[in-house]
Amino acid sequence: MTFGQQVPATPRIAVLAGTPQLVRAARALGIDTVFVHDAAQPPPPVAAEAGTALAAPLADTGALHAALAPLHAERPFARVLSLTERGLLPAAAVAERLGLPGNSLHTVGLLQDKRRMRELLNARGIGPVATTAPRDPADLAAFCRTTGGPVILKPAAGTGSRAVFEVAGPQDAEDVWRAFEAAGGLRPIAEEYLDGPEISVESFSYDGEHTVLAVTDKLVGTAFVETGHTQPSALPPPVLAETAALVQAFLDAVGLTEGPAHTEVKVTRKGPRILESHNRIGGDKIRDLLRRAYGLDVVALTAGCPLGLLRPPAEPPVARRGAAIRFLTPPPGTVRNITLPDTDGTTAEIRLDVGVGDRVRPVRSSQDRAGYVIADGTDAADAAGVCEALADRVRIETSG
Repeated sequence: MTFGQQVPATPRIAVLAGTPQLVRAARALGIDTVFVHDAAQPPPPVAAEAGTALAAPLADTGALHAALAPLHAERPFARVLSLTERGLLPAAAVAERLGLPGNSLHTVGLLQDKRRMRELLNARGIGPVATTAPRDPADLAAFCRTTGGPVILKPAAGTGSRAVFEVAGPQDAEDVWRAFEAAGGLRPIAEEYLDGPEISVESFSYDGEHTVLAVTDKLVGTAFVETGHTQPSALPPPVLAETAALVQAFLDAVGLTEGPAHTEVKVTRKGPRILESHNRIGGDKIRDLLRRAYGLDVVALTAGCPLGLLRPPAEPPVARRGAAIRFLTPPPGTVRNITLPDTDGTTAEIRLDVGVGDRVRPVRSSQDRAGYVIADGTDAADAAGVCEALADRVRIETSG
C-alpha cells in the first residue's frame, strides 16, 4: 500500500502470538485487532485488550486459516502481523493462504534457518563466511582443520544464544558435540570464528526499501550471551556506512519488503559479516533503547506504516540522546539477599527477574540472566556510565 492511500475507516489486522505493545499500538491508531493466541495455553491478559480474541494451534496453518478465513470474508484483514519469534512463520503462512500482502513465507523461513540463509549469502558473495553442516564430531573436526582456527557450532534455527559453542580445534570436536546435543541443539551448523566487535542493526522496510534506524554496540559474555547494549554505536562512520550497505544488500537478497528487522553483525578485519537476522524488533529491550535514544516507536510503525496511517522513515534518524542496558549476572546459587541502589535523579529503571529463594543458573542463554538496568544519558557514553554505575551497586547475594 502506498503511503497516504485511502484505507477503510476502521482497518483490521490479525495479530498472532503478539506482544501487548503491538495490540496497544494498533488500537491507538484506530486499527481493529483480532488477537490469535495458542489454543494449548490460557489466553494471555492482552487478549482482553483486542477487539476479538481467538484460540488456535499456532503451528497448524490449516487450523489458523480455518479460524481466520470467515472473519476475513466478513471484513477483510489488511495484514497478519507478529513481533514474536514463535508467531512470525505462522503469520506469514496464514497471510499467504489469505492472499494478503506482507513478507513472504519464503523470506521468513530463510531468516529462521541460519543454514539456508548462509548458503544464500555465500552463493551471492554477500559477506561470505566459511560454513558447513556437520553430521557428526568427525565432520566437525574436519571443518576445524579446513579453517585452520576455531569455529562456532550452533543450531540452524536457534534463538537466545542457546546451544552456541566455540570449538577451539579438532581435538575438542567430540566434547563440544556432546555439549551441543545436551543443550538441545538441533540441525547443527558450523562456521568459521569471526573475530571483532559484535553489533546489531535495527532497520525498517517499506515497499522493499530498507532504512537503518540504529546500530547498537553489544557486550557479549560467556556462552555468547549478550550482557549489554548501547546506542548509538561508537564505531567510525565509514564502518557504519559499510555495515548499513551490507545489511541493505542482505535484506534485498532474502526478499524482505516491509516492517522491522534485527540483524546481528560481526565487524571483522575483512569487513562486516552477517551473523543472523529476524523480521522483528530486537529483543533485550532494544525497542526501549530506540525510544530513549531516537524517540522512535517501532511498534507503532509496524502497525501503522503498511496501512498508510504513519509515514515510514525515509532516512536514518539522528540520535537525540544515548541509551544503554546492562544485564545482571550474579554468581550461580540460591538468592539469599538483594539490595538495590536508589535511582532518584536518573532516567534509569532496574528490573529483577529473580527474588530471594530463587535459583540463579550459570549463564548459558538469555533466559539465565537475573535482570537488567536500563538508562539514557546525554550521549552513548553517558548512558553506559549511568547504567554500569547502577549495575555495580545492585547486590544479588547467592550461595550454594
